[in-house]
Amino acid sequence: MVYRRIHFLISATASPTSFAAIDYACAFTKAAGATLDVTIPQVDVQAPSSWLAGKMIAGIAQGVEDMISAKRAELEAHLKQSCEAAGVGFKTSSVDVDWPAGASSLAVFGRTSDLCLLGLPRDAPADLAEVEPWLFATGRPCLLYPDNRSGAFALNTVTLAWDMSPSAARAAADALPLLKRAKSVQILVGRGEKAIPSRHPAASLLDYLAAHEINAAVDEFDVSGRKIGDALVERASHHKADLMVMGAFGHSRLREFVLGGATRRLLDTSQIPLFMSH
Repeated sequence: MVYRRIHFLISATASPTSFAAIDYACAFTKAAGATLDVTIPQVDVQAPSSWLAGKMIAGIAQGVEDMISAKRAELEAHLKQSCEAAGVGFKTSSVDVDWPAGASSLAVFGRTSDLCLLGLPRDAPADLAEVEPWLFATGRPCLLYPDNRSGAFALNTVTLAWDMSPSAARAAADALPLLKRAKSVQILVGRGEKAIPSRHPAASLLDYLAAHEINAAVDEFDVSGRKIGDALVERASHHKADLMVMGAFGHSRLREFVLGGATRRLLDTSQIPLFMSH
């Protein structure tokens, strides 16, 4: 498996995509030998429907739209500069959306890619409304780059969170092109957080990776009453990981997605780029 078509969402709203995330996307696409399809939403801020409230807020809404449009133009200019410097082919698509309600409709554009790449908001980490639909509604793996990170693209060490779950298995398979490029692969197995149906849970995964000519080491650790997300971040930081691969877990409720504990914790706190599959 190789990545040939990578989809990149650039957001200019409350937590705009950073220049660093754009540079990372271009460098990643260059390393993969892929092309970059970019969605840059043109935002229509929805004012209240009542006449009185609408008249009062219309000016504010227009000001917000103008600010978003200016940021959007700035990000698009940086994208062009970064891709041209890296020698990466790219295509941009402008999509009109109502904000904030329309953000979830954008995920459909990622379904015909090999991988979706997004900036991970860090100014307001609790606001993941633009991220969750991409994880759970595209059917594609997602690579999330923390917007306050400044590190360049690298794959010296990749950590792979493993609990024998279906989502972890999908993530491992989806990430094979990256695991093959990594200089070091560390399989992270947390003990004491939940039951794992094997005394040696990573044994079959080691065999699977070896069949793809990937050598990996196993790091089993005791969660010791911590949140599993915190423990994974700590171990990945210990290994100086450039990327963490893991399954994304969520519960469906009334057509909304509620993130599982480990997934939410990683999205809220990780300073390491996250490769997630559901």
